Amino acid sequence: MIIVCDKCKTKYDVNDSLIQKPEIRARCSYCNHGFTVLNPKFYGNTQAASVQLASTRVPSAPVHIEGTRKRAAESSSKVITVCNQKGGVAKTTTCLNLGTSLAMMGKQVLLIDFDVQANLSSLLKSDHCDSFYDFIQSGESDLSSYIVKTGHDFWLLPANSRLSLLAKNHMREKHFEYMLKDQLAAIKNFFDYIIIDTPPSGDFYTLNALLASDIAAVPSQCEYLSMNGISHIRNMVDVIKAKANHKIDFHVLVTMFDRSNTASRVIFNKLNHDYYGSVFSTIIERDEIVQQSQILLTPTMAYDKNSRAGLQYFDLAKEIESLRCA
Repeated sequence: MIIVCDKCKTKYDVNDSLIQKPEIRARCSYCNHGFTVLNPKFYGNTQAASVQLASTRVPSAPVHIEGTRKRAAESSSKVITVCNQKGGVAKTTTCLNLGTSLAMMGKQVLLIDFDVQANLSSLLKSDHCDSFYDFIQSGESDLSSYIVKTGHDFWLLPANSRLSLLAKNHMREKHFEYMLKDQLAAIKNFFDYIIIDTPPSGDFYTLNALLASDIAAVPSQCEYLSMNGISHIRNMVDVIKAKANHKIDFHVLVTMFDRSNTASRVIFNKLNHDYYGSVFSTIIERDEIVQQSQILLTPTMAYDKNSRAGLQYFDLAKEIESLRCA
């Protein structure tokens, strides 16, 4: 497990077997600062370890977005769906770090966790909050009251375990596929960018997200099965364009790229051939700093501003901004 002194940011690689209690006190050998290490086995998260002080683990509170920041021009607001039928391609990582990068550029950003696994909300310590499903069930008209302010200068509409009931309860309703788009209409112009994280499937959630979006960003490793996921999303986008008369810009994002791997380079060339003109020029390379930042429940750029992947996500944000301004 990687633990980090929350004062001087010195990193330590600690054997998991040494941490058997729910939490222990540790002292940094570099700056002599004492801090608390929380064992994820006792806090409902077997994939991440938080070393933040217990006093800093304060749940996010719902905030009303109106009046909190200058309104974005409605015509310039862009909604981006990050999607791929294949799992494990860095969809959630891309949402988090792209949103962070755009916020660092001074943009007004809302992230929407529309994945029933709620991984994005977990990384932002908000999976205990109400979700889009809870908003729909409440009968309220103000979605902004369900948006929470994160500690990274952007907002989040969280997901939770109840979000899975959204499809079960509303799939058979007329025009169910426009449910998210209809609700975003009232708040869209408060943000420069709205970024939607979706589950690894082309179902109710992905369809709703795409119909609400201007851009479909499809992360993909340079692996054969990931390419199948790209093809599925491309087909969905084509059907939406034809039958719903809804324009969506389609772009492939190469993630976790290993330049030293011959097979990866071959598939990378194939992606550029098959989707010529629709592949982001920015490439996100494999970087262990991404995993370390997730262990600490923080965006990569906030964890290490000089990390390779963090800087590449910042380049991606600049590329997307250039597309909007084109």
